[in-house]
Amino acid sequence: MRKLSLLLGSLAFITVTQLSAAAATSSLTVTLQEQNGSGESGTAVLTQTGPDLKVVIALKGAPAGTLQPAHIHDGTCAKLGDVYKPLLPGVTNGSLTTVVKGVTIDQLLAGTYAINVHESTTNIGKYVACGSIVKSSM
Repeated sequence: MRKLSLLLGSLAFITVTQLSAAAATSSLTVTLQEQNGSGESGTAVLTQTGPDLKVVIALKGAPAGTLQPAHIHDGTCAKLGDVYKPLLPGVTNGSLTTVVKGVTIDQLLAGTYAINVHESTTNIGKYVACGSIVKSSM
């Protein structure tokens, strides 16, 4: 009887663990809206890669050859807070692919965060595109 109880307990633990893993968000697309008349808009595709987060930004209308800093910020596009995680090295020619260590999509969805792109390193105060990180309605 004790062996049966241990077996059932182990199966229950494995089932719960598998359900939790299956429920984790594996990818999310964030729409980046134009800001301040920049003419720049696009997407940020977030993909969970184990404990890390792959971020791929694609912007239309971005200037050629200009490094545009990008960050995950606390808050929303309407009210950005502090930088939560930088997206290095930044957007160049409208694109960026980077990996943010130790961050999950579900952590971001549980809080209030936005992805923000700046005009350039010399004009960091001007925001050109932003998207709030929210669960897709699809």
